Amino acid sequence: MAERSAAPQLLLETDGDAQLISPNRDYRFGRDPDSDVVLADPRVSWHHAVLHTAADGHWMLDDEDSTNGTYVDGHRVRHLDVCPGTLLRFGDAVDGAWAQVAALPEPTRVNRRPSALTAITGSYRQPTRIAPLPQRVLRIGRASDNDLVVDDLVVSRYHAELLADSAAGSYEIVDLGSHNGTFVNGQRVGRAPVGPADVVGIGHSLFCLVGDELQEYVDTGAVGLDVTDITVRVGGGSGARTLLEGVTFPVAEKCLLAVAGPSGAGKSTLLNALTGLRPAEEGSVRYDGRDLYQDYAELRQRIGLVPQDDILHTQLTVRRALGYAAELRFPGDTSKAERRARVAEVITELGLEQRADQVISSLSGGQRKRVSVALELLTKPSLLFLDEPTSGLDPGMDRSVMHMLRRLADDGRTVVGQPP
Repeated sequence: MAERSAAPQLLLETDGDAQLISPNRDYRFGRDPDSDVVLADPRVSWHHAVLHTAADGHWMLDDEDSTNGTYVDGHRVRHLDVCPGTLLRFGDAVDGAWAQVAALPEPTRVNRRPSALTAITGSYRQPTRIAPLPQRVLRIGRASDNDLVVDDLVVSRYHAELLADSAAGSYEIVDLGSHNGTFVNGQRVGRAPVGPADVVGIGHSLFCLVGDELQEYVDTGAVGLDVTDITVRVGGGSGARTLLEGVTFPVAEKCLLAVAGPSGAGKSTLLNALTGLRPAEEGSVRYDGRDLYQDYAELRQRIGLVPQDDILHTQLTVRRALGYAAELRFPGDTSKAERRARVAEVITELGLEQRADQVISSLSGGQRKRVSVALELLTKPSLLFLDEPTSGLDPGMDRSVMHMLRRLADDGRTVVGQPP
């Protein structure tokens, strides 16, 4: 039997936007805000067309019985083979909303040396920034007058200091009473020595000492999980039960993973083990090469968990509820303007602009779920876990929530959900 050929990755350009399209999924076009490619032109149908790969490895576009049609070179089409250079028009042959497919540019080959973080965690990442080590003191924080400015709202304005002992040739990190803590090798510290084999965590940044340099690595969300031989048991003696045994799988970065199975199969147990809420008795869960359980005090801040039941103050508006959550999660030295700006970003990201000043109790189930997700996204977690995110929703809302989760993964997070 001949092997099925794989369709190439392509670049899809639209008015003011561009995205990479991969052959492992379909891309829906339309006015629906949950479409993969949203086209705001009123002549475009709510669900207008879908771009997908055919069995023989090429891209195809299917018009979904749209009212005003899909056009190429002035001709209306229902099914079309798509290749680099194809210009599509939606709703009108001349001036309808457009999308064009282009080939990816050839990648530039760069010979890279392993970084300090690679040596420590096994995760291959290049430093985001390199600074010289201090002769005496290096102050780290969000304020602009720090020696090393970290643009991260979970970092305090004056967060920590790296102190040098020139005579001894050693360094020490000192926390300055920060809101979210300073960590060395995953453990929260007030003051601790730091050497070349140590990793200092401040907000979404990791710092390593290399020679006469301080290397910074920013967690932008492109991280994965490696689950190896995890086993979970409850009880003891003759009443002991094994809920999970020898479970192994990878979770790729920017991935949307569904943990599916019948009732009693251990889905919630697995989710609790992956989030660190209920660690496995055996095996390991590694976050970007780091042991999640060992470094949990630090890494828990990079994980968002959306429970099945929405934990929201239903008498508040969406904006006010998110504003109060921001006050709790961000340092006390963040300004109202900074918090409002972040709340506005999350509202836009979740498509809640039209509901921002609406009382939560008046929202639909799907909209409330979006607010719950927005609550977790305030601190920009790299991993997002959801317990039965579509439970109790009608099929239309179910589809809307799943499209939202797919977009969150495409935007650079790893999303794991347990369907009902």
